[in-house]
Amino acid sequence: EKYNFSETDKVIMSVGLQIERKGILEFLELAKRMPEYKFIWFGFTNHSLRTTKINEALRHKTDNVYFPGYIESSDLKDAYAGCDVYIFPTKEETEGIVLLEALAMKANSIISDIPIYDEWLIDGHNIYKAKNVDEFETKIKGIINKTLPSVVEEGYKVAQARDIKMIGLQLKKIYEKVLEKDLINSMLIKLI
Repeated sequence: EKYNFSETDKVIMSVGLQIERKGILEFLELAKRMPEYKFIWFGFTNHSLRTTKINEALRHKTDNVYFPGYIESSDLKDAYAGCDVYIFPTKEETEGIVLLEALAMKANSIISDIPIYDEWLIDGHNIYKAKNVDEFETKIKGIINKTLPSVVEEGYKVAQARDIKMIGLQLKKIYEKVLEKDLINSMLIKLI
């Protein structure tokens, strides 16, 4: 409702800075290729900080692309929950908090097939991966047309395992082990 989409509109969403590394050019290309869908990108980068290539691409975007800028976290949660597909066409990442947010909101998600995700995200099991724009297009259509099975429940488990509380418990165990070893070592040194 907030962005004037109808219930029948198919919405493809992404979040991030409007920079090449985050995949903005691929996002715009996908929108061009799939005019039957609505594409919405949350986040903003000042015009003066964007490259000429990106500014030019944004000037020539298709009518099915929307850039609402930054929004409140509660609105972002609603967007994840309301989109048909979340895509993350990033070329390089540390982990991707926005990806974890999408998984936590059980959004159908497609990410770039890059090494950072090799060990914990499995294509077709807890997420979908794409190597290029063609694969993103194929998988978007597969999710929307339901020719690809949903993997949102498995993706949600990934987000749960990376919840801040879970990470805190893991860190606590590590610190306790270190402190225990230090205590044992200091007692051994006293004995020697």
